[in-house]
Amino acid sequence: MNRTQGDQAPARVTATIRRPDSADLAALTGFFAGLSTRTRVQRFFAPIRPTPALVRLACGRPARDDATHAAATGRGDRAGRTDALVATHGGVIVGHAMAVDRAAPPEGSVTEIGVVVADAWQGQGVGSALVRALISGAQSRGVTSLSMDVLPGNHQVLDMITAHFAAVRTHRDADCVTLQVALLPAQRTSPPPSPRGPDGNPTRVSPGPRRDGCPLTLARAAPSGAPAPAPPPGRGAPLP
Repeated sequence: MNRTQGDQAPARVTATIRRPDSADLAALTGFFAGLSTRTRVQRFFAPIRPTPALVRLACGRPARDDATHAAATGRGDRAGRTDALVATHGGVIVGHAMAVDRAAPPEGSVTEIGVVVADAWQGQGVGSALVRALISGAQSRGVTSLSMDVLPGNHQVLDMITAHFAAVRTHRDADCVTLQVALLPAQRTSPPPSPRGPDGNPTRVSPGPRRDGCPLTLARAAPSGAPAPAPPPGRGAPLP
């Protein structure tokens, strides 16, 4: 079995979201290599296998050239701050997300995001959880808008974004749909969660967010030896 992904996901999952570090380089390399061609095309717009430089960027470490940044984000302009997250289950990486901030005068700043989930785990809410965690981090950095490039045929991601934001601006090209969402401070109803709690434990997420607007559940993982807190009952159908 490919220990970076797993062969089958349970009907209901609880994944842990945290920031990767250099110790995850080998696991992330295996995670990307284990993705199907379809999933790699949807994430990178080409059936590429990430280079070592791209995997370093996926760990939140600085890329060494602009071509690596362009491959990861779909943009050719120079990157700003990079925020990277992984979703794990049983110590196995099942999802990855990253956000790259850039200045966008006069509006403020924009973060460009990319998310990918292991094929066997798609449809379990892992992708939605990663997007919510990226947005929370972006808001805490003062970012004013989010941008995401999606292939026109990637209906799961298009539906996920448009179903959970009241105002989404779209720009369509022949081979790409760019989604833009304003991130206003007034939207923050509670302090944004951190991928790690004050005790150092990673944040644990239950599937979500939901189509009826119920926010994603974010709760810190229980300390070793203690039972994990049960997520509240979900309402509606989980998104990818």
